[in-house]
Amino acid sequence: MSDYSLPSNITLVFGAPSTGKTSFAFRYLLNAPAACRFIFDDQGQAAKRLQLRACHTDNDCEKALASRWVCFNPHLMFPGAKLEKGFQWFCHWVYEVSKRGPGRKIFFVDELWQWQDPRSGIPPQLETVLRTGRIEGLDFLTCTHCPRDYHVKIRSWVTEWVCFNTIEPAELEAVRPYYPRVDQAAKLPPGSFLAYNRVSGAELAGRVF
Repeated sequence: MSDYSLPSNITLVFGAPSTGKTSFAFRYLLNAPAACRFIFDDQGQAAKRLQLRACHTDNDCEKALASRWVCFNPHLMFPGAKLEKGFQWFCHWVYEVSKRGPGRKIFFVDELWQWQDPRSGIPPQLETVLRTGRIEGLDFLTCTHCPRDYHVKIRSWVTEWVCFNTIEPAELEAVRPYYPRVDQAAKLPPGSFLAYNRVSGAELAGRVF
């Protein structure tokens, strides 16, 4: 049942390679309470690291709901150049499934920049998730090396930034309008992060290794 009082929760984790951002995302999925977790796993990394059974068809996805983990690899349903269509299909499916029952759900997409254009726009299925997923209890989680490759709309909708080490000026510049103290990330050792909640203004320091 739709609940318009629910807050938006869109988390973007970023940092240089091997700094801990993907480990953070997987721990988040494992530890955050949720009625269901949805993963778009085009590289198969999540299924391997989280020891999940990959879903290759719409029927697989429906069956996996009982386990509260749906890890969709699109290559069978959407081979070759059709992977973008697979991403759009999964966004729509996740949103519609989230309407079926109450409770928090989490949708994770690694390196989301692949499925949107930083200049021309966002797939409408993804925009629906980001704009209105909250009313169905649907949170969104993504991680990347390069936040500058995310469309400005997506960056503006992020409610929590999780920053691992990066010294690339262009990446820091892309985040600075939303987290003014992001330059601290350039001094972080591998495995350490700073999280900034734009709604509350709270900052949190932590480590994943």
